[in-house]
Amino acid sequence: MRVHRTKVFATNRVSTAFRFKAVVALLAVTTLAAACGSSASSTPTSSSPSTSKPQSPYVLHAIVSATGSGAAVGAAEVAALKGAESYVNSTGGIDGHPLQISIQDNQTSPATSVSLASNLIASKVPIILAGTLGSTVVPVDKLVTSSGPVIWNMTPVVDGPPNSYIFADSASLPQLILASMVFAHEQGWTRIAALTTSDTSGVTGLNSLMAALKVPALSGIKVVANETFDPSSISVAPQLAVIKASNPQAVFEWSTGTPTTIFYQDYAQAGMTSIPVITGYGNAEPTILEKFANQLPTYLYFANERFELGSSPLTGSAATVTKAFETELKAQGAAADADAVLAWDPVMIVVAALRHLGVNATATQLRDYIQTMQGFQGAAGTYNFSPTDHRGYSQSSVLMTQWLKQSNQMKASTIKYPSSIAG
Repeated sequence: MRVHRTKVFATNRVSTAFRFKAVVALLAVTTLAAACGSSASSTPTSSSPSTSKPQSPYVLHAIVSATGSGAAVGAAEVAALKGAESYVNSTGGIDGHPLQISIQDNQTSPATSVSLASNLIASKVPIILAGTLGSTVVPVDKLVTSSGPVIWNMTPVVDGPPNSYIFADSASLPQLILASMVFAHEQGWTRIAALTTSDTSGVTGLNSLMAALKVPALSGIKVVANETFDPSSISVAPQLAVIKASNPQAVFEWSTGTPTTIFYQDYAQAGMTSIPVITGYGNAEPTILEKFANQLPTYLYFANERFELGSSPLTGSAATVTKAFETELKAQGAAADADAVLAWDPVMIVVAALRHLGVNATATQLRDYIQTMQGFQGAAGTYNFSPTDHRGYSQSSVLMTQWLKQSNQMKASTIKYPSSIAG
């Protein structure tokens, strides 16, 4: 295995009870357009306002899956949003205006997501942060008109189309899965079995796997079994029986939240824990991993992002932002993990744009500015946006992590990408 810069870190740095606390009280969402920035001065790049009169808050709206099947990921996003709000306000707010992030729960329901987003769009907000799963984000993206608003997808599943008002942060599913297969190639695994959900996330994951295996540098890896299941299923035992019979060297399991915990239980009951598993980084949640420790595969891997190395080996602005991410999430009693970074980085990117444009910035101004941002340091990595790339995340920022269930620790290792893949 060709890996380097390995770091092991313990999960006891965060409260393991976090994911099972009641989700923080959600902030009331204002229906006034003024709440989204009308308190700004008339000049977008004006100097700091007088301290003699407190400035009204800039309200940034977020829709997350605080309850329902996506709640584990949604809870991390809530914590990151609150941590990001605290950090922004501790560093001056936006042109003297404190940041207020208003959070609503879509209950992991596409219909609820659409209803909540429609209300916000009707009130003329310029931007919405949309989470948490692909199934709750895709219908919100479809609400965008020729004048906005900007929709920021807080999920790795759905990209922002070129020249659109839709953006996404962190690594995409194709990037994560390509990294997983580069890792599999390094291990010498040529027989891979796939188990994916039948929803948007699972279909995208399977398509990304098949696309990755067409890359010449990964020739030799074959999918020996390909099974799918409904995310509402209470068992995947029949699918695992087929997979076990195919004699795979590793299993690619692509689901998030409750379906994955069902997979863990059935995988153990099928006597398959000695077969390595590669799964989505949305499942790299220490609390859940500790809870299911006795049922987890012996070798459990996740494609992940730069922050998993921690702030210590980083320098400059990369170290500064990663340290802030770690500190603020710890203050929220949460892990600075892959789920949290999905919400942290977009807040920082949007705030950077607003600090340049002013709090009266329109959706079009925000889109036009963000898609020109280059070299922006986020916790997940470096972003280089363009009109044709509304994710802006490079493949070389993706690394691999392994859960060490005997010690309840995560081991992070960078990948040595072939020159034809790194970018």
